[in-house]
Amino acid sequence: MLLREAISDSLLRKYSCVILDEAHERTIHTDVLFGVVKAAQKRRKELGKLPLRVVVMSATMDVDLFSQYFNGAPVLYLEGRQHPIQIFYTKQPQPDYLHAALVSVFQIHQEAPSSQDILVFLTGQEEIEAMSKTCRDIAKHLPDGCPSMLVLPLYASLPYAQQLRVFQGTPKGYRKVIISTNIAETSITITGIKYVVDTGMVKAKKYNPDSGLEVLAVQRVSKTQAWQRTGRAGREDSGICYRLYTEDEFEKFEKMTVPEIQRCNLASVMLQLLAMKVPNVLTFDFMSKPSPGLLVLACFQH
Repeated sequence: MLLREAISDSLLRKYSCVILDEAHERTIHTDVLFGVVKAAQKRRKELGKLPLRVVVMSATMDVDLFSQYFNGAPVLYLEGRQHPIQIFYTKQPQPDYLHAALVSVFQIHQEAPSSQDILVFLTGQEEIEAMSKTCRDIAKHLPDGCPSMLVLPLYASLPYAQQLRVFQGTPKGYRKVIISTNIAETSITITGIKYVVDTGMVKAKKYNPDSGLEVLAVQRVSKTQAWQRTGRAGREDSGICYRLYTEDEFEKFEKMTVPEIQRCNLASVMLQLLAMKVPNVLTFDFMSKPSPGLLVLACFQH
């Protein structure tokens, strides 16, 4: 919405303050917005207009990078209400993370009180629907004394009414098992989660300039993403996170997720910047500079 408004008003005159929340997600649109807001702030100061205040918020962003980008902006830390979380790694690498996740879910289900719900992180709709069906099938044949299992998928394209079921209370005698993409990492809070099962995998957009195709590739999460997932277990009380990878594997994860602006097709970005009448799209002030090759290629596409 704000990007669309910037097309007709690059100074964002109707705003005295802009809050950029979940800044660590670093989507293409948020990175463009960072540059637009920064430029508006600078230009309004040059013209003697009402100053534009900018508040950037996140639980796990690179504060030094953001502070430097926004001209040495001060950094404020607010203590959260995170509860203690136990973290368990696997002793050996897991070649089949889906099987490992399934085993973990039913081990927890048979040992933990039914009031303690489980959140499982997988990579996409197909995996989630297959795992959900398998969990429901197995749950029908569990021994007497095991609580019933309410399996709920969660991904972006799921109909809204079905997404809402995740946030509703768990029926008595049931355990809620939520199987989700990275949509549950930061943007939402689900009550009742005691256990997190993290496969350490995610689907990420990647652009191949040779073929001109953009694909969703399954890859390892970053350390930042892993900690975000772990934190889902400690929102209301102490929790437990089962990481389905070894500690050595975790240490080799990238520290931060590579911003989309550095790995995606930038044609839509170029069109946005041209619509905003940016004088030179190749020198636009991105927080993380895309490769010159991607920028030039995007210009030639249009």
